[in-house]
Amino acid sequence: MEGLELLAVVVFFLIGYWVVDFFWPKKKGDAVPPAATLPGPSAINDTAPWHEVLGVAPDATLEQIRKAYGEKSAQYHPDRVAGMGPEFRDTAVRLTRRINDAYEKAVRARS
Repeated sequence: MEGLELLAVVVFFLIGYWVVDFFWPKKKGDAVPPAATLPGPSAINDTAPWHEVLGVAPDATLEQIRKAYGEKSAQYHPDRVAGMGPEFRDTAVRLTRRINDAYEKAVRARS
């Protein structure tokens, strides 16, 4: 294979990669959050009301609560930060527990 043929193969490979990357649907949770998105252990308020933990209004509907719960639990799931170190995983576990507790309280309040 001559140099010009090799160059053509490389260029077409790069163009194909770009086309696939541009048009392939991306999932919302594909990217790993940077460490800066996790609050420090001292910033987690364990006494905050459920609506503040989930980031909704106190009079939010059950659909809004479910949507906020899904977003928060996906954002702070421990598996997303498993490779970052034990301190990040511990913080994510704590946040996930807090989010789950807040969701349970919200559903009981709406039932």
